[in-house]
Amino acid sequence: MKILLIILDGGGDVGERTPYQIANKPNIDSLAKNGICGLLDIGYKGTPQSDFGYLNILGFYSDNSYPGRGYLEALGLGMEDIEESDICIRGNFATLADNGNILDRRAGRDETGLEELTDMLDGMEIDGVHFSLKKSAGHRVVIILKPLDGNVKLSDQVISNDPEKTGMPVMQIKSRNPEAKFTASVLNKFVSKTNKLLSNEQVNRERKLPANVLLLRGFGRKEEIETFEKKYGMSSCCIAGIPVVKGVASFLGMDIITVPGATGYPDTNLEGKFRETFKSLQKYDFVWLHINGTDILSHDKKREEKAKFIEKIDKNLGEILKKIDMKETIVIITSDHRTASDPSYPYYRHTRDPNPILISGDGIKPDRIGKFEERSCTGGFYIKGNGLLPFLLKEVK
Repeated sequence: MKILLIILDGGGDVGERTPYQIANKPNIDSLAKNGICGLLDIGYKGTPQSDFGYLNILGFYSDNSYPGRGYLEALGLGMEDIEESDICIRGNFATLADNGNILDRRAGRDETGLEELTDMLDGMEIDGVHFSLKKSAGHRVVIILKPLDGNVKLSDQVISNDPEKTGMPVMQIKSRNPEAKFTASVLNKFVSKTNKLLSNEQVNRERKLPANVLLLRGFGRKEEIETFEKKYGMSSCCIAGIPVVKGVASFLGMDIITVPGATGYPDTNLEGKFRETFKSLQKYDFVWLHINGTDILSHDKKREEKAKFIEKIDKNLGEILKKIDMKETIVIITSDHRTASDPSYPYYRHTRDPNPILISGDGIKPDRIGKFEERSCTGGFYIKGNGLLPFLLKEVK
């Protein structure tokens, strides 16, 4: 048995006439007609985050072993020289207005000069802590705090300075416990110092929206976990364009398949990603294909464009479905979270609603739903938490 898991990041949506409902997607709906549809409830308690979602979908989330988004992004960027005493952070380049409030949390999604700005900040030292920075996807940056001697103790138990909406000032980073007060202090000094440095850089004077402040989130540290192959007895690989997905896959011991032009944006090389997916199914038992453009278009409030992008995905999927032997393959399509593309939706667009999911292929007895979209899927099966693969292995006859 081969398993192809396709995660359309933020693919599920909310409201009337969602992109799944609008899109002409005959190949996806054919899989739905010949398979089963339902809802996958990942169980978000706070703001939905993708890494939490991926680990749940794959059956690996645990409070005891979760390493934090920063560590996973660092792995995805190949930053492997990480010690257990280090703290890893995912940061956003953002735009701070003259009045001190956040104008844009992503600095306009403009990558102009961000590599240069990251390199300029890399190597800073504050209070016995060394800061390593590396640009990640788009507006993101990964920051690793490394103690310069054994007397410096760092903690990941700190609270982000990101208010998660515009029109608000950057918050002070706070500690969750007394042991984290030093780390919070160092990070607040870092944010203040980098704000001053970034504001004076020539490249920021030339940008439409300056990248003049860092929002710090996803604090974490090195953890080790059993591999995907050890847990399920299946060889596995991941095809993705963004570092956090590659980081989760690396964390689980999956092989990473690199595709030229896989950007994580709507301009990603879909044809190349699906071509590598078909090739990988000849070699691996489990193939995880991740597509991020659906999430980007939702955040940018481009509902119609999201529907058109889903149609492009469907077309490319159709090309490899012609070659796949569905008598020995199972295809799963779902999302890590829903992302609202409706322009009237509130400021943060990830939602906690259960994700539409379809499972089609070898040994799956079809239900009567026959269409993959949010409303139809509410009439199907319901899975919670880490239960997808156990459910699948039980369902296959």
